[in-house]
Amino acid sequence: MKLTLFMLVFFRNIGLLITAPLFQSRNLPPMVRVSIALFLSFLFTPLLEPLPVRSVSFGLFAFSLLQELALGLLMGYILFLTFAGLQLAGQLVDLPMGFSMVNVLDPQTGGQMPIIGQLYFIIALWIFILVKGDHILLTVLAQSFRLLPVGGEILFAKGLPYMIKAFGNLFLLAVQVALPIFGVLFLTDMGLGVLAKLVPQINVFFLGFPLKIFLGLFLLILSLPVLLRWLAVSYSGNGSVWSELLRFLKTLR
Repeated sequence: MKLTLFMLVFFRNIGLLITAPLFQSRNLPPMVRVSIALFLSFLFTPLLEPLPVRSVSFGLFAFSLLQELALGLLMGYILFLTFAGLQLAGQLVDLPMGFSMVNVLDPQTGGQMPIIGQLYFIIALWIFILVKGDHILLTVLAQSFRLLPVGGEILFAKGLPYMIKAFGNLFLLAVQVALPIFGVLFLTDMGLGVLAKLVPQINVFFLGFPLKIFLGLFLLILSLPVLLRWLAVSYSGNGSVWSELLRFLKTLR
């Protein structure tokens, strides 16, 4: 039964490391990710209560492994949604600035990402590391074994409303971060439109493109201190990100 308990713990760990920020990076070799999951399993398994001795069929054991893997994947994905919200905010800012046609390769996911979205993502990742978010994530993982013991029943259906709310918060976060810059650039477009009507001799396209880039970068620099402070508070030990993740785990009991 020790081996069964170890395997269940390992599958929850590896699921978390597949989707959690920092650990899910393509730059992190899969063997390193598996090694970290094995190391954490060796740490956590002796601290957990042993499974009750009973005959378990292979089908039930395989279902339990998939259940633990799904739980780990969901935990990491919920945390990653905050990073995805910042990426979406960068995409909203790129559009009025004229950067939407210029994408960069994201080494984390291997896909294309807008420039400002990549900047927001890198800033969030560095803040996550500076406030020791990776350590806090492992602490939450340890607490998950107390809230949802391995091998027990996990009611994923009860967490569906929370997942829908988490996706809604993703778009809300994107709008909150991008709205100041997006709003000013929208008013700039309106002002340029009025200027084109009053003075038709002015080439508003020639004037507006560098003006919107300048205003966008200027407002981006002004908003960075507020964004950094919010990220530091959210990813710190008592941050809202972790309290929401623990609340999600409690709903699955």
